[in-house]
Amino acid sequence: MTDEMTGMRILVADDQIDVARTLCGPLRKAGAQLRFVPDGQAALAETAARPFDLIIVDMKMPPEEWGGLWLLRKLNLGGWRIPTLVLSGEGSKQQVIEALRLGSTDWIDKDAAGQELVGRCAHIMRDRLEQSLQLASALLPSPLASRFARYARTIDPDKQVSEGLHTLEAVLRFAAALGLSNPTPAPLRGVTRERLGQPSMGTWFTLCTDLSKTPNGCSAFMEILSWIMPERADRQQVQDLIELRNDIAHGRVTATLAHRDSLDLLLRRFAHRAASYWRSSLAVPTSMTYDGSTYPHSAIAFTGIGRPTPEIVSLECPQVTGEVMLFSEKSAPLKLFPWFVAQKEEHSGVLRIFQFDGLQRAKGGSDSLLRYCKVDDGEDMKPADHPGTTWQSLAPWFR
Repeated sequence: MTDEMTGMRILVADDQIDVARTLCGPLRKAGAQLRFVPDGQAALAETAARPFDLIIVDMKMPPEEWGGLWLLRKLNLGGWRIPTLVLSGEGSKQQVIEALRLGSTDWIDKDAAGQELVGRCAHIMRDRLEQSLQLASALLPSPLASRFARYARTIDPDKQVSEGLHTLEAVLRFAAALGLSNPTPAPLRGVTRERLGQPSMGTWFTLCTDLSKTPNGCSAFMEILSWIMPERADRQQVQDLIELRNDIAHGRVTATLAHRDSLDLLLRRFAHRAASYWRSSLAVPTSMTYDGSTYPHSAIAFTGIGRPTPEIVSLECPQVTGEVMLFSEKSAPLKLFPWFVAQKEEHSGVLRIFQFDGLQRAKGGSDSLLRYCKVDDGEDMKPADHPGTTWQSLAPWFR
């Protein structure tokens, strides 16, 4: 049970912080990382600022009389799907029932917390990690969902490490693409044109590391990075897995059961955090109107592993149709060109998105075309079909 809780990030909201620290002492001893706040408003701010795997909620705290219920309502309205455990001390069964109706995962009487809290938290996290790959496959944008779905389907132990490493690379690639879509490029030093021409897992990791140091970084990029590497120390595990992939590719090592388990836990924790926090939409606007105050855009959204779905996005400003964009309620739309491009399949007419995968082989010059790969099982496409997808469009980021 101690191993299950090691590294778990838990937010504790209780106005009696000294009492909460005592109650949660066994969780810290079990290896969990705890953060304490005195009320629901502070808990909401912390939730928005950094990722947590679980929130422990005291029922009777500010704001209002039952601040725990207030917090659960706000989490629901904000679109968060973070597991919550309610501490019931003074509340009646009515408040507990209301908390469960609002989505709380479980509840525990404060008088029993000293003996039962670690076990209950471990049970919640065990269940959530078990579901995490399926949640990621359903809720995340298609470039990530498709990879997590493949990994979840892989049963052969010898192939699980390979598929897991591909999935980790997809996370780093997607994060880097969001970071490189920042409207104000800042030249990066860690990656050259030659290296970007044939990007590897290490290339995406270096890009993520460099982008994390740039001022005014893209918020969506920083969020995803915090789900896979919430602390600087967590980067070492990712670096070790990159080295493992290189060693396997060169026949220097064979993946072990310990490698598989470590990689699986990393991916499941990311999938859990991403499914809990992802509230944006990866979509391609296809048309727009004006209703006198906003611009409703008809768009095709790419969520999960199913077919793209239509949705309406209301924005304050018109957007160019046909471009892949990231829509979020908390920030301006993020244009993902040229890192992602969209194209209709020739035979079915279904709109698909493709992601940057290096430079086409050419004799040189600044007009080298970009190469793309599909993010699902759609048809292949020709990069030359996309005007402007040349090295020059990337030049602001690379020396």
